[in-house]
Amino acid sequence: MTQDTAAFFTLDRGTVGTTAALIAPVDGRYRMLAAASAPSALDPESILEDLAWRVARTDASVAGSMEGWREWSRLEVHTGRPPRAVLVAASSETGELLERAFVGGGWSVVARFFEPDPDLIAFGEACLDPQVDAVIVGGRDGVEEAELEAARRLWPRTGALARYRDDLAVIACGPFAERPEGIPDGRLFSLPAPDPVPLTAESMLRGAAQQMGVHLAGRDEPAATDGRTALRTSIASLAGMLGNRVDGIEIGVAAGSRTLAGAEGESSHAAIAAAGLLPSSLLEDEEAGDAVLRWCTLPGDPAVRQDGLRELVLHPWIATDGDGVHLRLAALRAALERLEGIWTSSAAEDGSDAADVLVLSGGAFAALPPAAAALAAIEGIRRTGAVSILHDHAGVLAPLGALPIESDRRRLLADLMDDCLLPLGSALLTGSLGKRGRKEPVFGTMHISSALGEEHLRLEPGILRLIDLPPGMTARLDIDPGDSPVLGVQGRRLSLDVRGGLGGLLIDTRSIPLDLPTGAEQRRSALEAWEAPVWVGSDR
Repeated sequence: MTQDTAAFFTLDRGTVGTTAALIAPVDGRYRMLAAASAPSALDPESILEDLAWRVARTDASVAGSMEGWREWSRLEVHTGRPPRAVLVAASSETGELLERAFVGGGWSVVARFFEPDPDLIAFGEACLDPQVDAVIVGGRDGVEEAELEAARRLWPRTGALARYRDDLAVIACGPFAERPEGIPDGRLFSLPAPDPVPLTAESMLRGAAQQMGVHLAGRDEPAATDGRTALRTSIASLAGMLGNRVDGIEIGVAAGSRTLAGAEGESSHAAIAAAGLLPSSLLEDEEAGDAVLRWCTLPGDPAVRQDGLRELVLHPWIATDGDGVHLRLAALRAALERLEGIWTSSAAEDGSDAADVLVLSGGAFAALPPAAAALAAIEGIRRTGAVSILHDHAGVLAPLGALPIESDRRRLLADLMDDCLLPLGSALLTGSLGKRGRKEPVFGTMHISSALGEEHLRLEPGILRLIDLPPGMTARLDIDPGDSPVLGVQGRRLSLDVRGGLGGLLIDTRSIPLDLPTGAEQRRSALEAWEAPVWVGSDR
């Protein structure tokens, strides 16, 4: 987009929903004039037409003549379902590196065979599963001769099994020179060998795996920029523009992603299929359902709640209020828990990934009140410190990431921040407040000063408080750590400023990671007490 570009649309087309926005120059800067979301089955043209005429009915002079809306420029991205793979390697070490790259590239691994001589019947059944998109064989140079020889045997066996399906991709990752018989060029691919890098770090194989996944999952879709790749680009641009460390969390229905970037650029990224809000495993796997329901505050028969989750998987657009919104919040908490677990299992454990700004994207956050979305975020991504929380409520960040010129993207981000990044508020996570061996511990205190007045809090461990702090306001926090370290500081006072938002200010002294009670009823009671403030004023 150039300085002379008139009104244009953004489109973010996901697996179950489409988000669109109409943007136009107003008084020398770009503004978002209207936005909407709808099920993916609905024709995007009808969504765009509705946006244009909504603006026309309000003030036609803003967007100009409506007659030509079909010719307006569009920034469009598309996110498909995660591709599914069977992984094969001659050793567990090579297999784990192969899996790390493909999991970090957004693939769902449905079966793995990491041994020199796998069970051919089980291997064949996995390859013949019509839900599988590719069988992937990994090999490396520099390993023992026995593993090299086993890998050379696995490759033709894989090709022989793949011949029984004419839609199965066959992918070689490593030094496989021979071409398997009967596999046409359109189904045979060669990618780099597995490399020993963290899941969240850049690697040749992970980048190639992500591109291959986009290609396979989008074979039946119109050509468009990949939404998660574009969102990743926008998060890095936003971090550079703000000069802050930004943590971009995206939870879609089928998968999720996370991008950590600072003023110098991106530092970590992964697209993770297991981080989807409503994975298909909920349909048949009761343990997967139980992992979600442990975050749920709804009383009653667990079997009924399992059925409710299955109904959400089959019909994601239903039940956005009542019991449905509580199930969605539980599913979001569980998705963030899975994302964090996979991320931290591979990322460096030096605490360097704490962010100043948390940006939430994806349909999983859309149906929740602002304070509930912020609560879910800090329960899933727990880092000691203060963080501002923003919501990409109109799905504009990913389409802006499709712009090829960085300066254009940053200019639009600067113009649209107030319209497109909804301030949910701030959160302060003190870190676990433990006792230092005294019978009567000296708890810390916090003095909060804002335009609304002053408030004095006692920093007892295991407490969550929601403080009213509307958008546009800032608050000054003066903290006396008392007997335990707060924000890593002990023995001296500290002060910091935080910004308000629609969800206010969350003060969280609970443990990191969050320690949920083991008993079902005690856990439900604890979650219900933590949630109670975030539902005030909503129809739940």
